[in-house]
Amino acid sequence: MIPTVDPYPTYRALREQHPVCWDGDLDAFLVSSYAGASAVLRGPGWSSDPNRNPALAARFDRAELGTQALGTTLLTMDPPDHTRLRRLLTPPFTPRAIDALHARITAVVKAALADLGSAGEVDVIAEIGYPIPLAVMCELLDVDIEGAQLLRTETPKLVGMLEFDPDEEAVLAAEEATASLALHLLPILGDRRRRPGEDLASQLLGLGDDDGDALALDEVLATTILLLTAGHETTASLIGNGVLTLMEHPDQLQLLQRDPTLIKPAIEEILRFECPAKIVGRSNLIDRQLGGHTIRAGQRVLVLLGAVNRDPEQFRDPECFDITRTPAPHLAFGAGPHFCLGAALSRAEAQETLRQLLPLLTEWRLAPEAPAWRVSDSFRALDNLHLVSA
Repeated sequence: MIPTVDPYPTYRALREQHPVCWDGDLDAFLVSSYAGASAVLRGPGWSSDPNRNPALAARFDRAELGTQALGTTLLTMDPPDHTRLRRLLTPPFTPRAIDALHARITAVVKAALADLGSAGEVDVIAEIGYPIPLAVMCELLDVDIEGAQLLRTETPKLVGMLEFDPDEEAVLAAEEATASLALHLLPILGDRRRRPGEDLASQLLGLGDDDGDALALDEVLATTILLLTAGHETTASLIGNGVLTLMEHPDQLQLLQRDPTLIKPAIEEILRFECPAKIVGRSNLIDRQLGGHTIRAGQRVLVLLGAVNRDPEQFRDPECFDITRTPAPHLAFGAGPHFCLGAALSRAEAQETLRQLLPLLTEWRLAPEAPAWRVSDSFRALDNLHLVSA
């Protein structure tokens, strides 16, 4: 079992002794080396479709609306469906398209941080990490006050769909949240299709190619819910993990405060050092050799991103947090055909949040109580992170 608070000694031992190994409890091979991870994520013959693995297929057969909705997203598709959907969805999420949103993201972050300067104590997760990505999505989707309140209430429940082995209560909460959001979003999407605006939903509904292929309404709905699930969770964790890591490395925090132009490499180093996602799963489609093991078609492989991103074969002095590290070819957003579609948006939100937080961090210190890491097989995420006046 991999510890929650500090998994890195366990990751290191696995990587050094068994970079590819079978875990009978998980019914999967674990991959902890960068080379092995790259082969799985970038190579041919690996599937993201849960129906390619018997155990996962049985789980999806039992699932209701929420988990089944993942089957119509990039997350669980293989070519040619994945290729088509990825091609259609890419334009609004390119780095250039996200750069055009800079002013809107900046305004959202500024409003969220406006009252924190005089606060004697702040929970970074509850007051910064979670609200900011959600507020950005509300802004981009142009939802009304009722919709924004619903997103704030229901979005945190969606993460249960992405846990490796969620309990029944978490799955039920995710299913109910998905249904609630779908009932609210469908009329909005229908209206935006008839009367498109400048919002992200209108953009998604208007995407198409020269051959007349376009996104169906259910594909836009599923993509929107996926953005609210995986996109929100990853960005919230990136912000929280980033603040904690900088506070624990005051020399790097001071360096960033002296030279804010380092904000982009700082975010990349945070992604490498405290990767928000713990695992990426694939099902094998052909019998093959990997790391000295025979992996049969249909067997599951789990890439341990926290181990991979600290592999000394890929990164010099990997246990050192260094915001000047360049390049930092981490796998925090995956790699290959399934590289995270929302990576540029997540980076932009985290960069702007930390940039505006830098002056405030001189006024705060870590609270005496230890930050609480969430018990999760899928995410490296904090439940809370309290800062108090210095």
